[in-house]
Amino acid sequence: MLRSQIEHCATPVWYSHFRPITFDTLFVHLTPDFLAYLSADGVVLPASLIPSHQNPQQPDSSDSEVDEEEWEETPQATQPDFPDLEEKVREAIERLGGEVFIKLNWSAPRDVSWMLHDNTLCCRTPLDVILLLKGSEFIQHDLNQAFMECSDGISQTPTGGFVLTIRRFQSITPAGEFRCFVRGNNLMAVSQRNHRQFLASIPADRINILNDIQHFFFNYIQGKFPDPDFVFDVYRPGARQVILVDFNPFCRVTDPLLFSWEELCAMNPGPQPVFKVVEDQDSIKGTHTVQTESHRILSA
Repeated sequence: MLRSQIEHCATPVWYSHFRPITFDTLFVHLTPDFLAYLSADGVVLPASLIPSHQNPQQPDSSDSEVDEEEWEETPQATQPDFPDLEEKVREAIERLGGEVFIKLNWSAPRDVSWMLHDNTLCCRTPLDVILLLKGSEFIQHDLNQAFMECSDGISQTPTGGFVLTIRRFQSITPAGEFRCFVRGNNLMAVSQRNHRQFLASIPADRINILNDIQHFFFNYIQGKFPDPDFVFDVYRPGARQVILVDFNPFCRVTDPLLFSWEELCAMNPGPQPVFKVVEDQDSIKGTHTVQTESHRILSA
């Protein structure tokens, strides 16, 4: 796998070419000091984002004199300060309607959705954003391992630097999510995105779903992505409606879902893509070896 294959799948790289067919997105370039903060051990949040009555750096005035002395002797972690970043994030959230979904160049912090009060990745404040970025192992993957499988070059920094990707939040129904596999600029296969759940509406409407995805591919994707082999994710909220979600490299770092990579690489172009769905509750495929979607190198 080449670095270019990974670079081309970064949202900041492909977004301008496919903007009309995907979710509204804004970008904030991350500074070296903030990247160092993300990579550092521990979770110490910027003081400006924490209400003063919750700030652990300030001792409680009701503490005893002995407690105050102990406080003074205890080393305290230095709280970071990123006012420019916080303001840019706040402005982006406002411009995108007050609720956003975040990721870095490739990955979303899906592993820490439990950190927010509603157990989703819907961010409403800069504090939500920084909390997810700081706590996520998927984000650490983007920072330190994005290119580790590439045969050319050893640098783990993308050409344009690391970028916070801020997308307009939209509640997505699992029955509308699909992953599409392209080889030689031919749509070879389509998989139900949520491959561990039987969703009756998908097999019942499989012909219309595949027709809509093929039409979308032929009209908006085919020949427009810089690589001939790639994977793309779509969301189909209804009949004849398809939205581009993300691109992924056509290789083993991308989850093949209901397929195997051996199966995908052996396919030859046919009159129709192979479309796999969970047909019933008893046919749910076992879990693949752990290879996270947000390590897609995920979903947005």
